[in-house]
Amino acid sequence: MQLLVHITNHEEVVTPIMEKMMDQGIHGASVVDCEGMLAKINEDSVDAPAIFGGLRQLINPERPQHKMIIVALKDEQVQTGIDIIHEVSGNLKLPNTGVMFAMPITRWEGVAEK
Repeated sequence: MQLLVHITNHEEVVTPIMEKMMDQGIHGASVVDCEGMLAKINEDSVDAPAIFGGLRQLINPERPQHKMIIVALKDEQVQTGIDIIHEVSGNLKLPNTGVMFAMPITRWEGVAEK
């Protein structure tokens, strides 16, 4: 099994990704709100590092948080999940599109698999 993680700041892609996953028999995904490093530094620091000073004006405090989709998949489902994310989110090598990674799951407890 593997944990597939996709982080995006494009909230509008989350529902289509989840719907396409369900259509392909992938269930049990979760969506978590998260924030990027620059937003966190800007929020917590009165005096952000000089490199971020000019960027501070570019950050919109009302901008929605990033979304993280996490889903535990059987090894044979991982490529399907990746393909769905690429189909909806586009080329993740382009700037401002998000990140995706998979990690092995070495232990699993909880709802039984079908």
